[in-house]
Amino acid sequence: MINLKDIFPLGIGTFRIDLTQKEDSMNALIESFKLGQNYIDTSHLYENGKVMSFIGEFIKKVGRDKFFITTKIEPTVEKITDIEEQLNRYLEIMDIDYVDCLMLHSVIFTKLSLIDTYKEMNRMIELGKAKSLGLSNSNLEQLKEVNEKYPISIYEGVYNLECKLNENIGIIEYCKDNNIIFCAYQPLRRNKTANRNYPLLVELSEKYNKTQNQIILNWLIKHKKLNVLIKTTNSSRINENINSLNFTIDMEDYNKLDLFKAEEFDKIVIDWEGKGGITVDQLANQFE
Repeated sequence: MINLKDIFPLGIGTFRIDLTQKEDSMNALIESFKLGQNYIDTSHLYENGKVMSFIGEFIKKVGRDKFFITTKIEPTVEKITDIEEQLNRYLEIMDIDYVDCLMLHSVIFTKLSLIDTYKEMNRMIELGKAKSLGLSNSNLEQLKEVNEKYPISIYEGVYNLECKLNENIGIIEYCKDNNIIFCAYQPLRRNKTANRNYPLLVELSEKYNKTQNQIILNWLIKHKKLNVLIKTTNSSRINENINSLNFTIDMEDYNKLDLFKAEEFDKIVIDWEGKGGITVDQLANQFE
């Protein structure tokens, strides 16, 4: 079993994994595993459970104890029994006995109170169906509310060079102060950040002879001390991502990345209640 302290900082994302080329995707997952990646994020929302089933096939090939598996309670929790029913279904699809981390995909995905939701999720730990609890896509007050009652081990949230909301509202600092692993999804905005060719990234890419994506990943992991979720089935890109950890950036350049702002993202007002506005999970998708 993989413990929290042994999680590799580059996690495997599975959103939009290519199931039309299953052999290539499987080989990519195996290559990622051989290079050290041992955190895998799953969701039934991805292709209506088909990705989960594919991950189950992968786990059979490499061994259950070789991976830290996170899965999510999805929309919408109408009643308390939905939680165990969902988890049972996910375990069955992946053909495993437990998940390492069970989290609510978004606070707007439950019609129950957060505390009642997490009380039942915590019962899944007592039953041995989960080993720890996580949370995703909440504001700071909601994270505090849950963590004070049912300790959170992992927080998955959007964070990248352009979208620093979770830092601005204090979630990253709170996670660090409370020994919660912050795992950034969309750290590269699906290559959209690099495609913009910001002068700072172009400059640093040339200075260190690395790709812009490698500069970003190095900054996030080695300087910001965050974990990240990356989805790729391209062998050269997998190696590129891993090699982002194999060089050092000067502190003055890290500081420039810290101070970088993308005002168009900063101006977005997040809809935390799911009333039809831009929810935090969609923040990084607002601009090309």
